[in-house]
Amino acid sequence: MHRSTLVAVLAALALVTAGGATATAGQVATTPLRGGSIALSGADARAFAVPPGMVKLWTADRAGGGTQTRYQQLVGAAQVLGGQLTVLTDKSGRTDAVIGAYFPGLKAKNSATVSAASARGIAAKRVGTAGKWSSSLRIDPRDGRLFHQIVSQRTDQRWVQWVDASSGTVKKQYDAIAHGDGTGVKGDTKQISTTRIGGTFFLRSEDKRQETYDAGNKQVLPGTIMTDADDHWNFNLPKWRSPSQAPGVDAHYYANVTDDFYADVFGRNSIDDEGMTIISTVHFANRYCNAFWNGEQMTYGDGDGMTCIPLSGGLDVVGHELTHGVTEFTSNLIYENQSGALNEAFSDMMGNTIEFYAAERRLDPAATPDWLIGEDVILAPDLAPGFRNMGDPQEDADPDHFSEFIVTTADNGGVHSNSGIPNHAYYLAVNGGKNAGCGGSLSTHTHTLDCDVTVPAMGLATARSVFYTAFTSLPEFANFCDARNATAAVGGAAGSAAWAAVGVHEGCTPATPPPPPCVSDPDAEIPFESPHPYGNNGDCTWTYDHGTAGFAFHFSLLDTEKNFDYVIVYDGAGNELARYTGLDRNGATSPCISTPTGSVRLLTDPSVVAQGFIVDAVVAC
Repeated sequence: MHRSTLVAVLAALALVTAGGATATAGQVATTPLRGGSIALSGADARAFAVPPGMVKLWTADRAGGGTQTRYQQLVGAAQVLGGQLTVLTDKSGRTDAVIGAYFPGLKAKNSATVSAASARGIAAKRVGTAGKWSSSLRIDPRDGRLFHQIVSQRTDQRWVQWVDASSGTVKKQYDAIAHGDGTGVKGDTKQISTTRIGGTFFLRSEDKRQETYDAGNKQVLPGTIMTDADDHWNFNLPKWRSPSQAPGVDAHYYANVTDDFYADVFGRNSIDDEGMTIISTVHFANRYCNAFWNGEQMTYGDGDGMTCIPLSGGLDVVGHELTHGVTEFTSNLIYENQSGALNEAFSDMMGNTIEFYAAERRLDPAATPDWLIGEDVILAPDLAPGFRNMGDPQEDADPDHFSEFIVTTADNGGVHSNSGIPNHAYYLAVNGGKNAGCGGSLSTHTHTLDCDVTVPAMGLATARSVFYTAFTSLPEFANFCDARNATAAVGGAAGSAAWAAVGVHEGCTPATPPPPPCVSDPDAEIPFESPHPYGNNGDCTWTYDHGTAGFAFHFSLLDTEKNFDYVIVYDGAGNELARYTGLDRNGATSPCISTPTGSVRLLTDPSVVAQGFIVDAVVAC
């Protein structure tokens, strides 16, 4: 299984800017590429060809045969936010699904006059200069503006800021650390792979795929690699404080189980699919009741003995957190709002699925697989076991239906609570049945919406494959509708029914916005035209340089909402020469323009659209 890195993207970009080939243009048989989210299957997928402006990010082999190939849309040197397409082929090489988003005709409405270095300086004024910094030039398809995405990677923070590339304004700021939860140290004996150097054993696997460190109850990463004199890792202090070995043994062992799961089930070569070493750190901070993936490694606290005990002791915790890494190297779901809830849910899905994988192979005999999250380590204040229940989210006051979606600014938009909705869809896809709120909830919660939906059981093997393929193919700011469409494209009717039971139905609204209503062009060449149809709330101008004064625009198409949308002609001095509205079936020629340049402006209101205009020629006057 092979997969390229971002270096390949930059290399591809170099080819593009040097005149090299990009992806060839294509069409979809029955679903035109007008922009926004795409989830195709069947004949539509087979007729699909990758549109222009896309570069390949990576290709992976699918379990059972076929490939999964991800593309990123570029506008010049800028990566389009959410502009990712994933093409799935079967073992014969035939395309069977296409998932993602594409924005044709997208052009930048501003210039990158603020450098990446200056953007970093702006970001540092808000969060300080600490950490490992990176940046990328992006373009937002919602407004066409270029921005620098600035990331500051710290020990237990990962600040992401979007800095407008021309004004320097910070458009967005959030902490992208993916925090998780877990189970406890259970006291069972595990066989672990270590490395001997001289007379000392190091908690580094012989194949060098796992390394485990001790932070010494300080906020440092990665800390010091754990060692032992006789390879019997059984030294422990009260409350598992550093240098107790049990938390390190569990982190090391469960990282290996998770690695094996992704290799055996999905053919994945470690978290990044390129064989990266999985680094884990235990004994982070003092009385720290959490665990997190920070973009580079796993980190676990020892707990406080009252709220929780060491989080590395739970396989579902380790699997959950390392799955955040898989997400980062595949769909890279933005860690806020619905995309963040999908990010959390996918980690829950795979974390629990790994428990069943381990049970089949007797890899964790001290634990029983279930649909709870954190049931072995979280001691209080929950009355019910664990802090999330995929089979009955309302047991922990999490929504099980989209009508109960929690709108909040806390927790990056409620990513942990709202993960209950996709979590329950996965549970139903595996086990079948009705939404827990339709009479099966362990809490007093009930509802009537979608209680007529009975989900057919896919079984775990099928469901895990469908949801893995769908979630790793999503565009980065996907919402629940995008996840539903992707799951239906990969899994068919059963995948669709699972989402219907939690209130996300066919015909829902995808997250990725439609393309702009129109895109201005300061260097228009004949012929030029608006989109057909144009969009609402448009205000775009096409400027043409004729070189000499004395010319007029000839319109072969003029079609706007009468008395609400307008096509306006200006001379080079900005004087309005003509205003058209409604349908002119015979076309029109503008008044004579007495300057070397002239412009055509399309102005549209919030409702009703038409076919717009085409300037097919200029005539002397």
